[in-house]
Amino acid sequence: MTDVMNACRVLIVDDERSLLLVMAQALREKVGEIRQAETAEDALELIDKNEFDLVITDLKLPGLSGLDMFQEARNRGCQSDFVIMTAFASATSAIQALKLGAADYLMKPFDIEELRIVVERILSNRAMREDVKTLKHQLMEDVDSGGIVGKSPGIQNLLHMIQQAAPTDLAVLITGESGTGKELVAKAIHKNSKRAEKRFLSVNCAALPESLLEAELFGVVKGAYTGAVSSRKGLFELADGGTLFLDEIGEMPMSMQSKLLRVLQEFVIRRVGGERDIRVDVRIVAATNRDLESLIQEKKFRQDLFFRINVFQLQLPPLRERRKDIALLAEHFVDKISKRLGKIPPRLSPEALGRLENYNWPGNIRELENVIERILAFSPGEIVMPEHLPEEINHGPARLSEVALSDNGLDVERELRQIRYLYMLKAMEKCEGKMNEAATLLGMTFRSFRYHFHKLCEEFGNKSTSGR
Repeated sequence: MTDVMNACRVLIVDDERSLLLVMAQALREKVGEIRQAETAEDALELIDKNEFDLVITDLKLPGLSGLDMFQEARNRGCQSDFVIMTAFASATSAIQALKLGAADYLMKPFDIEELRIVVERILSNRAMREDVKTLKHQLMEDVDSGGIVGKSPGIQNLLHMIQQAAPTDLAVLITGESGTGKELVAKAIHKNSKRAEKRFLSVNCAALPESLLEAELFGVVKGAYTGAVSSRKGLFELADGGTLFLDEIGEMPMSMQSKLLRVLQEFVIRRVGGERDIRVDVRIVAATNRDLESLIQEKKFRQDLFFRINVFQLQLPPLRERRKDIALLAEHFVDKISKRLGKIPPRLSPEALGRLENYNWPGNIRELENVIERILAFSPGEIVMPEHLPEEINHGPARLSEVALSDNGLDVERELRQIRYLYMLKAMEKCEGKMNEAATLLGMTFRSFRYHFHKLCEEFGNKSTSGR
């Protein structure tokens, strides 16, 4: 975080010289360069000649207002993030600035720590957005990631494994929960292999009954069965020279496993109803969300087939184990889906990102993409707020079986306040008393967290913690 801020340039605009000096002093140790201006006109001149990561401006300035300056800067192509400073009486203008695309606002008077927290969060988010743009091309040297987004250790290790596996012709088995991106990994292997100029074809082994799966894989001779009005090639022939992806291979019937094993041993296929063998040159990449070794013990999967497809295994981590990638993935899907819908990509508010990062994602990356698509389809605004998120992400599923209610009843509002208080205490403990980090952990703004935390400390008596 410190390295990110040390490389950033900040412009502060206010007609109170004393406030400029105080703010500059507060940020000087953390930010790479700070420039100052006392009017909007002077600020625009600096913006024209320099690139700033962040502009912090007062709303009321002599001449052009801070809001007018913000809009004019945008008209001139300025891509800096903006924070608007305003007195309480002008809060409506601050909200208008947010709707126009400002990153945040500060309500005067504010304390220096709040200023530092807001600046650090915005610059961190800005760095994250830049990561999204560059990761598509620079995730790993010499590897075409094929859309795999992430910089967590698990994903970096996965890309390294792809780099090792792709140039070979070895069979690859990709394991992991549903929705973790197994087909995306299979495509990345193909794109980085010597077979990249040939076809990549796939079949879901769980989606077809055995008779249709056999015809799909090996092809059919005319008249082989009722409805076979012409001969046609199967996926093995069509993928000759390329890669065939066998998804959900753990669901393949045992009899089909025997036929597939013969192909992998001899690399010849025979069409359904045919009498001659056809030689094929196909690389196999298989995937499953099942524990194949357990299926072998249950006599539901052939051990010899397992050995054939498990020459090189890649284990995909679930999304809950790579939380640092959630924000990157969310921004990636916002850009991708907005382009498809013909919309300007909205900005994800820090509060919304916090809740996305705290959700458990049982459906993994596929669920995240679906959530982003739903938000963009039904939320026309320029910024995604927590209220735009699905109920299960904001509050989690209710578990009625865990709720106890005595015959004497209870004060439900007080109970809820106490639950909030306990979560806040736990978050403060987990974050070693750092209130801004605790707020993010609970999907709250710093202001909201600080307000409720102090009130609840007074109500429930833990005053020793309230000042941290």
